Amino acid sequence: MASWKDILENEGYNQLIEAKKYTEELAKDDPEDEPYRSLYHARGIYKSVHKLIKKTADKHHWDEDFYFVWSALELKLGINYVSTEEKSTGEEHLQKCLDKMEDFKLTKEGMGIYQEALNQMGILQSGRGKPEEALDCFKQAELLYVDFKDIVGGAPCSVDEYLSPKVEDTSQLELERTKKFESAYTHTLFYFAQVYQQLGEADISGQYCHLTLQRQLDSPGLDPLDWCLHAATLSQYYMTNRDFTISRHCLASAEVVYAQAEANDEVNCPDEEKEKLHQAKADIVRCWIKYGLGLMEYSREELLNEAAGKTKDDMDIDENADENKNENVDTDKESNQSENASDERGASSCSRVSNKATENQDDDQAKEKSNDNESIEEQETSANQAENTEAAAPNSIDVKNSDEKNGQLGDEDPEKIAERLKHQKEEISKRSNELRKNAFKKGGKRFNLEVTSHEEKITDKTLKTFDEAREIFLLVKKWIDGAKEFYKFEHHCTDYVSIVQDHSLSFKFLSFFEPDLERQCKMHKRRIDMLTEILNELNPQHYLLVCRQLMFEIADTYSAMMDLKIAILEAAGGTVRPTPHHVKKINILVSESIKYYQEYLNTLKGGKPVYPDEFPINDVRPGLVAMFCMGRLYSKFLAGDVQTRLLNMKKSKDCYQFVVDYCKKNPSAKPLVETEADICQEMVELLPAKMERVRLQAEM
Repeated sequence: MASWKDILENEGYNQLIEAKKYTEELAKDDPEDEPYRSLYHARGIYKSVHKLIKKTADKHHWDEDFYFVWSALELKLGINYVSTEEKSTGEEHLQKCLDKMEDFKLTKEGMGIYQEALNQMGILQSGRGKPEEALDCFKQAELLYVDFKDIVGGAPCSVDEYLSPKVEDTSQLELERTKKFESAYTHTLFYFAQVYQQLGEADISGQYCHLTLQRQLDSPGLDPLDWCLHAATLSQYYMTNRDFTISRHCLASAEVVYAQAEANDEVNCPDEEKEKLHQAKADIVRCWIKYGLGLMEYSREELLNEAAGKTKDDMDIDENADENKNENVDTDKESNQSENASDERGASSCSRVSNKATENQDDDQAKEKSNDNESIEEQETSANQAENTEAAAPNSIDVKNSDEKNGQLGDEDPEKIAERLKHQKEEISKRSNELRKNAFKKGGKRFNLEVTSHEEKITDKTLKTFDEAREIFLLVKKWIDGAKEFYKFEHHCTDYVSIVQDHSLSFKFLSFFEPDLERQCKMHKRRIDMLTEILNELNPQHYLLVCRQLMFEIADTYSAMMDLKIAILEAAGGTVRPTPHHVKKINILVSESIKYYQEYLNTLKGGKPVYPDEFPINDVRPGLVAMFCMGRLYSKFLAGDVQTRLLNMKKSKDCYQFVVDYCKKNPSAKPLVETEADICQEMVELLPAKMERVRLQAEM
């Protein structure tokens, strides 16, 4: 009877190579109605070979080679089941692989299989929404890599070596092993970045992303298009941390590497690849747009803090303040000026929420399938495993130790077991953190690229004057035009609208640096023109969220223009009475602002004539602030007759009353609009008395 090795040599390897082709190549072309057809075919091959070698092997004399082939097949089956959303079965196969390779993880023969199984198990747990468990897997994979290099050295055998004929060229084989070994570790770092992002650890995630990109840049198998997009994305992290120097460096590096990709592929690549190149260029340009806008916004904040006399320590305290309090605006507490106070605070509140409204996307959580239709493999008979001759790692990377494995914990106190396991996990985390910090410190934040010419195109310093801000504004305008060359309204509607909104935002930030109030008004008018033009082209049934964003921003912009017009009148002196033209202009601005706020609020009714008892969670703050802003706006009408004044005051009170009543019915909403709700309560109490005074004065 032929041995299991003979079966692999005669037919098994060819079948396994075919399975690999189905998995890595043919699966990409599977039809939509059969998305896993090729993967199912590959699974059938893996299971057939798996069953055949198990049947022919002498179970009482399984050697190490059999364990490695067997574990490699378990790994492939585990990956296959996970890829077809049969995660429970996939986890069983991955765990079998890890159990079989436990004693061989620090050997050249077994480390590659164990490392890949840990990575795949981490991916599985992350996909299940269990980032902590995924993190444990990746930490083990990370420390396994380090311990292997320190203790064993060289590179381990790869998984595919056990599922394909032996290679005669040993020098080439060693190069391939090293490449796959280092690539697997690079993937581990990349997975770290994703999981820490899930856990809300943006700083650690950014560091792992940076380490991943640095390793990819130094590796021979660099994908330049993929790299430049990730580098551009990383720049956004540094920008939000106000590290504009490194943010600019990442974008400049993306430009350099993109130029390499363009030079290599632009001439001879097919149309599909050219499309990817053009889209990548547009995406990098959009990241430059965000950089310019971020720099303008940060400069505005710095100048405002400077004008307010805030020190660096004060600003640090502000940044660490409670999130809800950061969303609220400072208020004046003088009771005899409560209405004016509501004007000032309301204008600030409306402006802040216009940006919040753009973030109201419902996060649909993916539902995990559990179609374990395939029968689970029967448990294989346990056999005597070959003794591992390699030295053990000085710091174990396993949560389970050898005593647990050998069943010697039966008499040990469960609490002591739990305490020891907890201590081991803490040691793993400590070592992992030290590795990350040392690697990041050693590599630094700058990539090994010459990017000076790209960095010199734009500053990374705080903007102080209008001329400096205008220079950034013009660069942003150029980038916006470049992005629109790919992202056209007809084919990429949502992206196009987002680019237009960025254009509007650039005018908004530039207006802050403009000392002339009339010119500020003109800038806001440009914003309104571009936003209303795009809003009129959109169908709210298909682009409801985008339309809401535009409505809110237009309303907020009209309100800002109204404030500027009133400020111009006030600057002329209190003795100068507004002309009919000024009155008409201000009233039109007030009406238009109310109109668009009301249009936004109407979308929250869901086609019904009245508002729902409770808004969707992401619409609570924008909806209530829109109502609050309308209350403020009704008080800004310049009306000559008493009846019109009283009518506007009543409408103002009704808006404030809506916010008060909503917060009483839905107490969870109060923390979201704490400042606005307090102002509304105050105005509801004061306005009736003020309305009565107006009536009495009219009768006199």
